[in-house]
Amino acid sequence: MKFKSLICALLIFMAISFAGCGGKEVSSAKISRDDEMTGGSLSFVYDENSRTIFVGGEGEFIQYYEKDLSKGWEPGNRIGLKIEAPSEVENLKKTTLEMNGVTFTDMFVKIDGQQQNFFNIYPVVTETTNEIVFKITWEEEIATQTYTIKIVEGTALLDNEGNVKEIKK
Repeated sequence: MKFKSLICALLIFMAISFAGCGGKEVSSAKISRDDEMTGGSLSFVYDENSRTIFVGGEGEFIQYYEKDLSKGWEPGNRIGLKIEAPSEVENLKKTTLEMNGVTFTDMFVKIDGQQQNFFNIYPVVTETTNEIVFKITWEEEIATQTYTIKIVEGTALLDNEGNVKEIKK
């Protein structure tokens, strides 16, 4: 009887131990406008709980940018976001970002040779863009989080000649 009790206790202990070995709990990234305010003077609200970023507003315009090979940019209207890794992430080099079907690696900024805990993204906004979804996988699949950028109704685009183009909803 003691042997059965010991085995039951061991099985319970193992079940509790393995239950804690699943995906690591990771808080949401901190997201703000990029330091250069890419896109122009746009309203910006980030709801960390729903991981939703609201950009623009009535009468606001997303700026146009020419092709920039140094940044790997094709011409278009862009917004810029600064994404800071959650404090629980220990190995930033194993983080990936998936946006528009493309996977990015090694995104974290280096300043004076020191790797920082943030990176910037500059998604293109078109006349038919209502929202942009991207996924970040922290530290090689310890946690994958989905974020949504929503372009607020009333926001418009400025083309390369300064003409206004409405975003179609």
